[in-house]
Amino acid sequence: MGSKVKKINEKIKITPLGGVEEIAKNMYLVEINNEMFLLDSGLMFPETEMIGIDAVIPDISYIIKNRDKLKGIFLSNGHVSSIGAIPYIIDKINCPIFGSKLSLELLKSNLRKLGVKKRLKFNYVNNKSAYKFNNTTVSFFKTTYSMPDSLGIVLTTSQGEIVYTGEFKFDQSVSKEYRADMYEISRLGQNGVLALLSDSSNANTNGYNIPEQDAAIQIDKAFYKANKRLIVTCYASNFLTISHIIKSALNQNRKIVLLGSAIEDAIRSARKLGYLKLEDNKFISIEDLKNYPKNEIFILSAGEQGEPIEAIKNIAENKISNITIEEGDTVMVAATPSPTMEVMLYDTLNLLVQLGANVVATSKRLHASSHATKEELKLMLNMLRPKYFIPVQGEFRNLKRHAELAVETGVLEENVHLLEKGSTLEIINEKSRVIKNNIPVGNVLIDGKRIGNLEESVLKDRKVLANDGVFVASYAISKKTKTLVGKPCIQTKGFVYIRKSTELIREAEQKVEEYIIKNPIKSIRDCSAIKLEIRNMLSSLLYDNTKRKPIIIVNFSLV
Repeated sequence: MGSKVKKINEKIKITPLGGVEEIAKNMYLVEINNEMFLLDSGLMFPETEMIGIDAVIPDISYIIKNRDKLKGIFLSNGHVSSIGAIPYIIDKINCPIFGSKLSLELLKSNLRKLGVKKRLKFNYVNNKSAYKFNNTTVSFFKTTYSMPDSLGIVLTTSQGEIVYTGEFKFDQSVSKEYRADMYEISRLGQNGVLALLSDSSNANTNGYNIPEQDAAIQIDKAFYKANKRLIVTCYASNFLTISHIIKSALNQNRKIVLLGSAIEDAIRSARKLGYLKLEDNKFISIEDLKNYPKNEIFILSAGEQGEPIEAIKNIAENKISNITIEEGDTVMVAATPSPTMEVMLYDTLNLLVQLGANVVATSKRLHASSHATKEELKLMLNMLRPKYFIPVQGEFRNLKRHAELAVETGVLEENVHLLEKGSTLEIINEKSRVIKNNIPVGNVLIDGKRIGNLEESVLKDRKVLANDGVFVASYAISKKTKTLVGKPCIQTKGFVYIRKSTELIREAEQKVEEYIIKNPIKSIRDCSAIKLEIRNMLSSLLYDNTKRKPIIIVNFSLV
């Protein structure tokens, strides 16, 4: 694992750039003397008010500024919460990427999809791999997560090990490729690790997770009751659940239809590496559905971004070609919705029932969580016995509860640090201090091909458009006489229904006409000021009548 000879004044800095006080967007920076190591590089799907935003990634301006010190990005798994930011940042930092075969296969698929053609250096790692740098050796250990060959990451320093668990849980029922290396975890903790960063997503959930095998049995029972088409939605990266679902469907001799590029890419990668052993003849296309009886069809969907709730919503709303919900279809949601998706889920479930589907919603019996619960978190803490503890990967309530669990297992309270994004735990000669706001951080918004620099006013306008709509007033001015030609024209979208608001529209047209007549244009330079006055006048009129504030656009043309 590398030398443990103490280096005088060896300086260690640990800084979350994402993944604390939020779900996903995992990115943790470890600096050891003059070398930097990035643990995971994930994205987060946008919150509801971020209208038109495709994804959110951490601010890496500090890393760009110091990219010559960066030795690599080290991946714990291939979920977008751990790899999703890489396509958007890799051209700015140009460093090697270390990950398991499946993680890198999923990353490569993501890079291709987003059109990243840059040649990158990939290092395939497993639990036997070790990479020696000037100030540390980086090694790995197997963990149990929703995808095979997920890894914990270890950085060995002269002061002790820094351990990052990644997202994990403990489950004794999983198959070999998912099984955590309990021996190696225990061995790491024999002398106690220096610092532990650990998954907090389920820190408020009591007890242990339901074993995956129990979940598989419940899925079998739910499938057994389905006598027509079977439609299932889940996370594209949850290979444990996917493997249970596919096995149950094939036991009923159903053919598989994959819906969405996310699930297609995930299944292709898993088959390529041998994690899912499925013959080609088990799959059919959407166009082939009409050639098979209803009770021989299984549709598996995960959405274009891997978001299962949105995927099943699109099916329910008849937005997918050749697939319409039919009376007697069995629809299963094998995923726990994120907080921002709960309303969408329940609205969709209601619609599915109205359409005649038999709905099997998510539950702990059907869908085992991928994240460690209280007792599993305490087991990891007891096995590793860290001196310093940093809860990561979770909202503040999760981080706070995980911090309390650490104290319960014997970590000194003064050595437990709930770090905010950009705040740093510095360790020198095994003594620590927290440097608040040490690194500039924030959200970088991905809007189509635009990365960052999206003005707050743009998001505000999008929110107004979504809530209050747009109101457009157009008129024409004579080049020769500088007077109004014809009458003003009013158009609205998403503001009011014109046929039921004719009086308001007519009043707005009259106000515009009266204003222009009373304030004749003396020169074209006056037009901007007049447009502003008309906009303010219309804003007052519309708010007084509707208590709403649409975006108001005033257009004029010279004729």
